[in-house]
Amino acid sequence: MSHKLPIGLSDFKEVREENYYYVDKSLFIQEVINRSSKVLLLPRPRRFGKTLNLSMLRYFLEKREKSLAPLFKGLAIEQDTDIMQHQGQYPVIFLTFKSCKSSNIEACLSEIRRLLKELYLEHKVSIYPKLSASEQKDYDIIIERQGEISDWQSALSFLMRLFHQQTGKRVIVLLDEYDVPIHAGQEYGYYEEIVGFMKILLGNILKDNSDLEKGVVTGVLRIAKESIFSDLNNLDVLSLLRSEFDEYFGFTSAEIEKLSQDFALAELLETLKKWYNGYLFGNRVIYNPWSIISFLMSKDRFPRPYWINTASDSLLRDIITRTDPDFQEQIETLLEGETITTELNENIVLRDLEYSESNIWSLLVFSGYLKPIKMIAQPILPLYELAIPNLEVYSFYQNTLKSWLHHQAGGKRLQKLLHALIKTDFKTFGELLKEMVLTILSFHDTAGNKPERIYHVFVLGLLTHLMDRYLIRSNRESGYGRYDVLMIPHNKEEPGFIFEFKKVNKPEEKNHKTAMKSALDQIQEKQYAVELRDQGVKNIWGIGVVVSGKRVWVESRKY
Repeated sequence: MSHKLPIGLSDFKEVREENYYYVDKSLFIQEVINRSSKVLLLPRPRRFGKTLNLSMLRYFLEKREKSLAPLFKGLAIEQDTDIMQHQGQYPVIFLTFKSCKSSNIEACLSEIRRLLKELYLEHKVSIYPKLSASEQKDYDIIIERQGEISDWQSALSFLMRLFHQQTGKRVIVLLDEYDVPIHAGQEYGYYEEIVGFMKILLGNILKDNSDLEKGVVTGVLRIAKESIFSDLNNLDVLSLLRSEFDEYFGFTSAEIEKLSQDFALAELLETLKKWYNGYLFGNRVIYNPWSIISFLMSKDRFPRPYWINTASDSLLRDIITRTDPDFQEQIETLLEGETITTELNENIVLRDLEYSESNIWSLLVFSGYLKPIKMIAQPILPLYELAIPNLEVYSFYQNTLKSWLHHQAGGKRLQKLLHALIKTDFKTFGELLKEMVLTILSFHDTAGNKPERIYHVFVLGLLTHLMDRYLIRSNRESGYGRYDVLMIPHNKEEPGFIFEFKKVNKPEEKNHKTAMKSALDQIQEKQYAVELRDQGVKNIWGIGVVVSGKRVWVESRKY
């Protein structure tokens, strides 16, 4: 078996003809053909094999002068004689929108026109000679990139009609990454325009079209039905929450076991699980294929965030650095390795993200940045328990928050604050912390019943910059209670720290002095220092952080 790895290759024909290592997903063809639905929408995270699967489907179904049967020799699909009757029997339209992510609507539509022109040129030799003069004129409009926007919106449905007329066969339509232009529209401010264009383009192809045999559409999300798939009653949406097609995107545990044998990975299986395992499609555990292949191709076989580094993820980064108090508290819970519970919305309206927390969690799940580990049945909509899937994705959250804090607080000032803490210069630490609070946190952030939570999350974010020197824990039990933040030094000669946050104006804490005394006394009374002493740390400091609006007081006490 070939050990040449196909990193970044999504053309099935090239993978097979050039003898690249291939994880057999050919039974995907069987699932598509046997499913009675006219149109399938298969949303999955980016780089989980969507384009390669559609490419495989195309080469299997498309009628060509030269048979492509050798591409499927030795694959599992050969064993299904009924499905093999479909091989090479249909006209196929295959189009991927993955390059349509321009910064303005004009450039995005221009890229779509380019794709349609290339598609028309690809089929010109076989179709054009048989067209009437009127049809040739319409065909030439697309090739010459002329005409009105309506000509481009009907370009694919026109091509389907020509195929059907000339072959007597209805058309297979394969559309890859249909939502890329919509994501770009959301990011760069032309959402309404591109949604309007795509709604008509897709509707012409997939809605009540007698030239359509079957359509398969992939993307990351199902964009809300009222925006894109209006009145499309033949659409079968099979998201990663469903068990159908669960084994055809990404690598299953069985496939990883085979890879382990072929590439001598037995010693590294635990590392692969921690870093790249943990996705759940339906109830099936899935590994990230891009990261696995990248890991195999690296000389040192060292785990890195390969998948995370393949896209800008600017929309997701903007979301994660939202300053909404409840949202940040839930992000902190996830970073602690715990779960949150929420509804998920399979019909996302991107423009409404900032107004709907359910949409935000849904976007993170369907994009691969959270996993639904449990469904909780409810009378109307189920709830889902969510967690961070693996170390690679954890690094994304951690680095996003670090970069945001570094940018907001200023690199030098942040380093001074952390240096002051390590050197137990609590006066300087307190002064710098107050400056950062005034610079970064808005009054809205710190208003409300529990502002100490906001400071807790904020300070915890700052302290993550010391994770190379400290094990940082939050809201864990120690002694007779739960501390807010604990910092355990890797070098036990360095100081350890316990943070306790208090709000002024609680009935028993009427001013910052009584609140501070309560915070520092609580560290002593609850014996939070027990965990540090058990770890061999002798230089232990408690730090009280008392807050009232945007006012902050910091004091320390040695234990």
